[in-house]
Amino acid sequence: MAAPSFFRKSALEKLSTPEKLDQLIKVTSPRAWIALLTIVIALVTALSWGFMGRVKTKINTAGILLGGEVYDVVSTTQGQLLELDIEVGEQVAKGDIIATIDQPELLQQVQAAEASLVERRYELEQLQVYGSKDAQIQGDLLEQSRRSIQQQIRTTEKNIVFLKQQLATERELLEKGLITKPQVVGSEQAVENAQNQIEGLKAQLVQMTSQALNAGFNQQQQLTVVQQRIAQEELRLEQLREQYETKSAIRSPHDGEVVEVLSTSGEMVGLGTPLFKLKNDLAIAENGNIRGILYVPSQDGKKIKVGMEALVVPATVKPQEHGYMKAKVTYVSAFPVTQQGMMTSMKNDQLVNNMLRMGAPYEVYVEFEKNPQAYSGYEWTSAKGPEITINAGTSCSGKITVKQEPPIAMVVPALKKFFDLY
Repeated sequence: MAAPSFFRKSALEKLSTPEKLDQLIKVTSPRAWIALLTIVIALVTALSWGFMGRVKTKINTAGILLGGEVYDVVSTTQGQLLELDIEVGEQVAKGDIIATIDQPELLQQVQAAEASLVERRYELEQLQVYGSKDAQIQGDLLEQSRRSIQQQIRTTEKNIVFLKQQLATERELLEKGLITKPQVVGSEQAVENAQNQIEGLKAQLVQMTSQALNAGFNQQQQLTVVQQRIAQEELRLEQLREQYETKSAIRSPHDGEVVEVLSTSGEMVGLGTPLFKLKNDLAIAENGNIRGILYVPSQDGKKIKVGMEALVVPATVKPQEHGYMKAKVTYVSAFPVTQQGMMTSMKNDQLVNNMLRMGAPYEVYVEFEKNPQAYSGYEWTSAKGPEITINAGTSCSGKITVKQEPPIAMVVPALKKFFDLY
């Protein structure tokens, strides 16, 4: 009887012939290769996206859609703000003096120019009074001298007539031999001397006339010089006053309503320092523009810069269906806004109180991209946006993109923090 077998037939065959070199060994299946290739593609895609992709960091905001224009009225000079007598809600007209800034140096120059002008005018007055008196006295003296000389000329002319008659008689007597030649010569010399005397007196008259003309010319010249100096002082004073008024009196460059006061009387301001914000609601009737005024929590206010992308959706639109309106940041307040400033824009105390729960927010203005083909007139993240009209006064929410970075830049800091490598 044969003994029972405790081994399988295939095992006995392997023991009898252990080396089967002519048979293939199956390492992996096609499914494994497909799975491996899928994993490699996924890793390459993930690494490429980690370096080439962009992850946006956004800040959620809320606000309101408003029309018109909002202006920052700034200081046009530097100095101490003496007066800023305006309040939120007050209407301001273009050209109104809304602030006064101390200008001590210019004020001193104006006062010095005024004093100099007073001195010049007093000098002119004195010259006109005393100069005319001196001219009158000189004229009287010259007139007396002229009369005296003219009298001397007339007397000498009479003497010449007498001397000529005497000379004629002496010549007749000389011919008769009754007198000598020297007597006739003496009479001729006397006539000649008298004629020379008349010529000298006439020359004195001419000289006196010239002196009178020179005296009048000198006085007129002095008056002209003083008048020119007065004209120069008046022009300089006018320029200084205009400069003082321009630098000390700040005028509003726009019409509108004061929505927020940014400075107070007594503080020092520089060129370009914001004094208050002015809103002109009439501008919407002119250009039809709608702007978004968003309020950002105080901890995120400094992260936002002008030119950043923003997405805004009115409260009347569902973003899941129509997306967001595309916009750009055009203004970021330098300091957190006050409750009064927010009330002027929002006109709703409940909304303002809700936004103030996280602290005083920063105010951000955004301008929307235009799309004439869209029903609303603005660019949306969807095809053409909803078929509704966007009206001013509608509350809204939005997102502002403050940073774009590759995913790997976010992973590395997370790994450092996880392994405590800081």
